[in-house]
Amino acid sequence: MGTNRFIFHPMVLVLALACLLPLFSGCGRKAAAPAAVPAPSVPMDPVATAPQAITPAIPPQPAPVAPVIAPKVAAPPSNLSLGEANFQSRNYSKAARSFEDYLKENPEAPDRDVILFRAGLSFALAEGSGRNMRRAEEVFKRLAVEFPESPYTGPAEFILGLQSQVESLKSDIKEKEARIKLLSEELQKLKEIDLQRRPSRPSY
Repeated sequence: MGTNRFIFHPMVLVLALACLLPLFSGCGRKAAAPAAVPAPSVPMDPVATAPQAITPAIPPQPAPVAPVIAPKVAAPPSNLSLGEANFQSRNYSKAARSFEDYLKENPEAPDRDVILFRAGLSFALAEGSGRNMRRAEEVFKRLAVEFPESPYTGPAEFILGLQSQVESLKSDIKEKEARIKLLSEELQKLKEIDLQRRPSRPSY
């Protein structure tokens, strides 16, 4: 028993097989196919993929209604317009009143001298008693006092001078008429006295 014998233990064989088994098992399998690479995704058009907008139905519009235009009411004519119209139609009494009303409503009117002259002339031309002529004299005198430099003051003063002469002549006429009437009455008395003095003729 001088020689050492190799003792083969069954456990060693089991361990060796266990180490070699993975190598043999890998050779008998087919190589796994490589994993498929996913295709790159193509970006989608946002306009094409956007949902279609829903357009709401537009209700029918009512037919336009024409606005109702109120009839224009003509403004009443002013006293100045009335005065001019009456003066042109030779209605001098109404013209004078309209001119005076205009002057009362517009005491600072820029054409006051013209209206004063028209008012005085209307009074002077109006038919009626001497009262209208006295009113004309008052208006013309106002014109001469308020507007001594107006071009209408000269004609107003000229009319006042003529009216003064007319009044003087009227006074003379009245005086002469009174004298004529007195002389006529005296003459009539003399005729009656003369008839009384004459002898009556004898009757046959």
